[in-house]
Amino acid sequence: MSRLEQNDIEWLRDMLSRGKITADQANVEKVRMARVQVVNRLPADVRNALNDAVKEGKLCHKKKDGRKPEVYYHPNFEHLANEERNCAEKKILEALAAVCARPEL
Repeated sequence: MSRLEQNDIEWLRDMLSRGKITADQANVEKVRMARVQVVNRLPADVRNALNDAVKEGKLCHKKKDGRKPEVYYHPNFEHLANEERNCAEKKILEALAAVCARPEL
């Protein structure tokens, strides 16, 4: 999964504490910097901010599809979003197979 660098996190916190950006803008910038954000659960205000960014064209969104999770991603990195979704689906299937597999006799 895409991770933010420490400098990116500190920059976002600094801009937020100085009042240069709002919390909603910080959440959008966080996804843009990380390129892909796999979503399991989100608070309603964060989801609304991300959905507004999708409407403005700053982010793109893929809905949950079967075992593939929901993702928000930078518009130029759809290939990374697809890769992250496939990786997450593979981990889910491996976990299911480990639980459902017959024990060795």
